[in-house]
Amino acid sequence: MLLTLSTPEAIQLVPAWGILGLFLILNAVLFIAALVSVARNKTHATGSTIVWALIVLALPFLGSVLWFLIGRTESLSPHLRDQAN
Repeated sequence: MLLTLSTPEAIQLVPAWGILGLFLILNAVLFIAALVSVARNKTHATGSTIVWALIVLALPFLGSVLWFLIGRTESLSPHLRDQAN
């Protein structure tokens, strides 16, 4: 005897893409934003920029979050530095 799933039972087996889809889209946006930010950053030397890019590529979600929390250190521009003193 061959077991088949009727349509209502088959629909229940498919996950709801609402929350999962939203998470995947946000993760992709965060990943791309982190890579663009790493590439445009002028405060790090070339070697550390490559290391940060590799971290973001190797660990897409965690690497992106780490970049925005600790890696993206903006130094004051020269005219703001003069005003601060």
